[in-house]
Amino acid sequence: MPNKPPTPRHFDNTSDWFPINRSWQFEPPADLHGEMTPNEVEAASGHTFVATLTLGPDLTLPTGAHITMEVPSTWECHLGNPYPRGLKTVGSRDKDQIRKVGYGAFTDAECSRSDVKLAHAASWGRHMDLVDVVVQKGELGPGDSVRIILGPPDGNLVQAQRYAQVAIFTVGVDCAGDGTYRRAATHPTVRVVGAHAERFKVFAPAVVRPGEEFSIRVLPVDGYSYNAATGYRGHVQTIATDGLDLPDSVAVDQANSLTGATLTARATQEGIQRVAVVDPATGIAGKSNPIGAGFLPDRGIYFGEMHSQMWHSQGTGTTTEFFEWGRDVAGLDFCAPANHYKMRFEIVDDVWQEVVDTSNSFNDSHRFVTLVSHEWGTGNPNGHKNIYHRGDSAEFICSFGPGGMTPDELWEILKGREALTIPHHTKFGNVTNWEYRNDTHQRLVEICSSWGISETGGPYSVQRALAMGHRLGFIGGTDSHHGLANQGSFFVDDGNGLACVMAHELTRDAIWQALNERRCYATTGDRILLDFTMNNAPMGTDLAVDMDRYPPRHFAMRVAGTYRIDRIELLRNNQVVLTEQPGCDVWEGEWTDAEPLAALALAPSYPDDRPFVFYYLRVTQGNRQTAWASPIWLTQQQ
Repeated sequence: MPNKPPTPRHFDNTSDWFPINRSWQFEPPADLHGEMTPNEVEAASGHTFVATLTLGPDLTLPTGAHITMEVPSTWECHLGNPYPRGLKTVGSRDKDQIRKVGYGAFTDAECSRSDVKLAHAASWGRHMDLVDVVVQKGELGPGDSVRIILGPPDGNLVQAQRYAQVAIFTVGVDCAGDGTYRRAATHPTVRVVGAHAERFKVFAPAVVRPGEEFSIRVLPVDGYSYNAATGYRGHVQTIATDGLDLPDSVAVDQANSLTGATLTARATQEGIQRVAVVDPATGIAGKSNPIGAGFLPDRGIYFGEMHSQMWHSQGTGTTTEFFEWGRDVAGLDFCAPANHYKMRFEIVDDVWQEVVDTSNSFNDSHRFVTLVSHEWGTGNPNGHKNIYHRGDSAEFICSFGPGGMTPDELWEILKGREALTIPHHTKFGNVTNWEYRNDTHQRLVEICSSWGISETGGPYSVQRALAMGHRLGFIGGTDSHHGLANQGSFFVDDGNGLACVMAHELTRDAIWQALNERRCYATTGDRILLDFTMNNAPMGTDLAVDMDRYPPRHFAMRVAGTYRIDRIELLRNNQVVLTEQPGCDVWEGEWTDAEPLAALALAPSYPDDRPFVFYYLRVTQGNRQTAWASPIWLTQQQ
């Protein structure tokens, strides 16, 4: 009876591909070299992509050998994927299969030898699709090639990802057909660039001093992921509030640089200033974040992204691309990657050192600040935490392995070091175990990200932690797995939280110190200005007081929104005690709590704690963007 020809592989869970990546990390690559045609495309454009994989002199693929290629999950079916039921991008030509799972793009496989027969199959999953090609008959040798065609023109085309980045189509080679893969020496890649301009991003400092000059940057961006638009050239008119001096227009030419144009401005008086820009020839427009002239007397407000995943983790993009995007495209003041590992890569010295070295190379005091960081807790039953170091070097602390690691063990390792551990997605996925507490290192919580908002709702929420006695300030992040600072995982404005820090200056040391002081607040992505004090004590303060004698608490609140402010809520011990509905984009208010403090105090949940009361501010805009000021605590003194 003749032997049955080998069949292509189906992966029930394409995440099972990650352990294969980790195993080949320590092996020499196979002598297979890939390239993609076309190799540069605009974001979200549709094409037939052809990956040509050529065997080098040291590689032979006999009958039964496999080539498996990743297709990132964010590459979609172009203009024709109304029923994505299990089919992300590419599928079989079997019409019944296509009907079962939804409309996708076809994929084909062919080789340079007519006497060799190939078969292929596609598998679909959360992080990637996989196309597996098997040699069913014959042998491929040096100089031969395999072509994997994604979206041939007799079906749907394949749509490139929406964000500008170099996309890597990772390829593994199973030479013996036994499931042992080696990585290709060269993976096919496609450089995705921004599409045509749809609007302007206008970046300005959040806080300026009246009379001092400052810079405003105008950046044309596309409508897909606010990528820096390519090909734009024009003269942009400026429209400013009365208290702002700046040129009437600025020339923008994206042909020579993708960072837009910069103009010099000066605030002539205190108050909230704004700039709008418009290209009268095309109608493209944009507006700045609110500019607080004299908003804070001794500090600035700086916006940053502190949580994103890259290709080394289980996402896309490089560390360099992450920082370049944050600085040049998102217009942020500071960034920190927080990769977790044990997915695509094991964490080894050279992988971690690359993150540290790249972070340090982008750190540029008074212009753009970076923090050395990583995510701790992959697979940990006590939840995930991001670790942010004050200095320019640190060790990677592994949370996985035999027996795992508890938060107490993590904090014991960090004892004496200046490092913050910030829990995130506290009520999603690997939920946070709030029984563990450490006020030295765990001083903040990521209250919003692409996972959602963790503020309220159940035993793992931020409110639950606060009621237990955790002293946690608030930041926002994305946890995007596509390496984009201040951009959500899938679409524009999808889970793009921000960390908003009130620091003395834009340096690594000052940003870290302000975070450590909890002088910070969170937004769901918009650059809202927020100030919240109690008896002149700033947000994040924990005051030791005699509750029986402490006077009424006087709160001062100031907000400058990016849109109409619909609701302002002051919460005491998680209960709303004041609601305002400004209906405008700038608001200031005061409120005094004269209730006896001791009667309001919450009983401590931890042995070393004492009765306490806390307050925080929540702001909701008409565009559904939200901001949260870090709490202020009053704790019974000893």
